[in-house]
Amino acid sequence: MNTIFAVPFTPLPIDKFERLVTACMQHRPWFDDAIWEDEQVRRQAVIAYLSDAHNYGKLFEVWKSEALLGIVLFNELVPFRDTRGHFVFFDSKLGDKAQLCLNLMGWAFTQLPVEVVRVSIPTYATALLKFVRKTLGFRYESEGRAFSWPVNATPLSANVAALGSRKHHATLYKGVWHDQLQLSVTQDEFVTVLKEREERAQWPVPAL
Repeated sequence: MNTIFAVPFTPLPIDKFERLVTACMQHRPWFDDAIWEDEQVRRQAVIAYLSDAHNYGKLFEVWKSEALLGIVLFNELVPFRDTRGHFVFFDSKLGDKAQLCLNLMGWAFTQLPVEVVRVSIPTYATALLKFVRKTLGFRYESEGRAFSWPVNATPLSANVAALGSRKHHATLYKGVWHDQLQLSVTQDEFVTVLKEREERAQWPVPAL
């Protein structure tokens, strides 16, 4: 069984970089209609995006044997505060990348270092939303958290928090405006996620 692993990004060899750019051009959540419909502009946007993450954040290549499967990047980095994570896989499979994503998130918390990792997901990307919430432990920004003001505020449920934790009309997808959902996970919350996963893995399997 081939292991899925990540290595720090390098732009060389150039043919690998070209394959990476071409594959990233298909990651629809990065582009609204105006950019998506112009292939040359989309290619330039990907190159600029990768360069920014490589120079000012952190960019990893994801491999399985000799196959380039995707990238994980952290950009918009503010050291000791937060960064924005992106999980892009070219085979459109998420489940078998869960441990890899968790490992890289753990790296970000300890090595960048940051207190919070954030993600922004368009409302139409339901599979990605489910993956980051159920598997990686991200919450809507106002979900289940105590507020610093007002002091007597009650933490919101997921359904209620989903309504307010968003940027309105943030991206145009196939002629329809969609919001961008805003989610995050703190370092303390991430530690809890790992502990819960470890506990579930130790549960005995019932006999059939």
